[in-house]
Amino acid sequence: MNSLAGRVVRDVSEMRRISNALVLIVLLAASAGMMLTAPYAGDFSWSDAPRHALNGAFIMDLVRDHPFGHAAAWAMDYYIRYPSLTILFYPPFFYVIEAVCYAIFGVSHAIAQLSVTLFIFLLGVGAYGFSRQWLPRSAALGVALMMIGAPEVAYWGRQVMLDIPAYALGLIAMVWVCAYLRHDSPQHLYLAAAFLLAAIYTKYNAAFLVVPVAAAGLAARGWRILIDRHVLIAIAAGCVASAPAMFMIYKFGSANVGSVAGRPGDLARDSLGAWLFYAKLMPHQLGSATVALAAIGVILGLGRRLRAGLEPWMGVMLIAWFATGYVFFSAISVREPRHDLMALFPVVLLAAFTVSTLAGRGPLGQAAILLLGAGTYFYSLFWYPPPVVAGYREIAQYVADQAPHGGVVMFSGYRDGNFNFDMREHAERRDLTLLRADKELLKIAVERIRGVEQVDLQEAGIEQMLKDNGVAMIVAQQNFWPDLREMARFADVLRSSDFRLVSSFPVTGELGVNDGPDAGGAGRVDVFVPTYPVEPPKGPVVIDLPIIGHKVTGQVGKAP
Repeated sequence: MNSLAGRVVRDVSEMRRISNALVLIVLLAASAGMMLTAPYAGDFSWSDAPRHALNGAFIMDLVRDHPFGHAAAWAMDYYIRYPSLTILFYPPFFYVIEAVCYAIFGVSHAIAQLSVTLFIFLLGVGAYGFSRQWLPRSAALGVALMMIGAPEVAYWGRQVMLDIPAYALGLIAMVWVCAYLRHDSPQHLYLAAAFLLAAIYTKYNAAFLVVPVAAAGLAARGWRILIDRHVLIAIAAGCVASAPAMFMIYKFGSANVGSVAGRPGDLARDSLGAWLFYAKLMPHQLGSATVALAAIGVILGLGRRLRAGLEPWMGVMLIAWFATGYVFFSAISVREPRHDLMALFPVVLLAAFTVSTLAGRGPLGQAAILLLGAGTYFYSLFWYPPPVVAGYREIAQYVADQAPHGGVVMFSGYRDGNFNFDMREHAERRDLTLLRADKELLKIAVERIRGVEQVDLQEAGIEQMLKDNGVAMIVAQQNFWPDLREMARFADVLRSSDFRLVSSFPVTGELGVNDGPDAGGAGRVDVFVPTYPVEPPKGPVVIDLPIIGHKVTGQVGKAP
């Protein structure tokens, strides 16, 4: 009898291991599908994406060169060489992971996207682990597919952005919070704190998750949780570990403050439209079916007919999670569809609970949730692709082939991030220095809509600036802000007899007004070289960076 019971236990355990392995395989395959349908050929569309990719290369190069005796000078020279970095504006955790991937596989757009894909998988694992506490395995897998396959999640997960990595880390933190409150295990508490800190050090706004964590703890244990030794240790450690993040926000986060205050044209914070902005977006973000089911779940919950089996404290956590996130992101005046994604997991879970209530927890209900998740995933995979802007990798290849050794190349255009990262892919041409014409002629805080100041150089002054910097090649987008006096003068200089057009490249894809598309919607980038003898650079370059409220001084042509 004991032998039979032992075999049954072993068989059940083996079945669980096989089932868990199958779940991981499905989530890996789903993540791979996202990777394979993402842009990864230097064709970034969102302007921040190549900057996030370049920041990881900065971390890798910093560790490789270990210039710890002169780190500040090294960093300034690096920025002068690749002037699209935003390393101080954003927290560093994702870039460290990205740097590890670069160190193993090399610097490329594909590896940057692979770094994000790892977090898509982690997001799926987190969604599965969280929902598995109340739902059967196949239904929990459906929730995971609903989460990573949600249209807006799939859209931003297939670009090198910070939103999905921060979301994944935050969700895993919440899984560990649940484990701690259920089992009173200190190790789970410390894991939750570590993952929450990692989420905050990936994207600062993940800090809003502290509120639902605190609400759940108080609901589960009452005020006595505040005198728990392990809780006090976790809070103290979290405060100490958060201090560098607070310093970075204070020192370099003026643009983040600007995002809270808003830009010209943003909805006023006290308007009804501002507070309904994300509510109206939810069907687009998660899929109409998911949101409709969640709405039905709210009605069922109000009538006490929703069968979720949640502990009271878990209900408090989910409500606080959504409500705090909604208020937090609505209060930030710069509103975009990706900003509130971290607040939306409770909506997905509620949709699953609704299906389980209406169809039952048996095979029919499980199949319905799994089908909903699979349908959501495949819709986003095939019918909601991320945009691309192609052409800059080819331009970078030309420059890598043609620019003189140790030469200075100036870029004039909207997509400096694309060009800078695509040039960084050419490890063999790290002898080149890349300058930006807009950094020399304009002063812009984050984006043009927030205001722009112009220097007052005549054409002769612009040409002298190019000579003083030893510029040997100029890559110039056609129709780049021709309404600005200085950029119009710069274009006139390139059309003079002192410069010669040597090549032109088409730029295609989802172009915006800043790309200067022609009547047919296509863009063009030209490459010029001086007709006069190029001399070595004269003196350092000083670049004003309003985004962090500081200036960078570095030497042109000096390898970092």
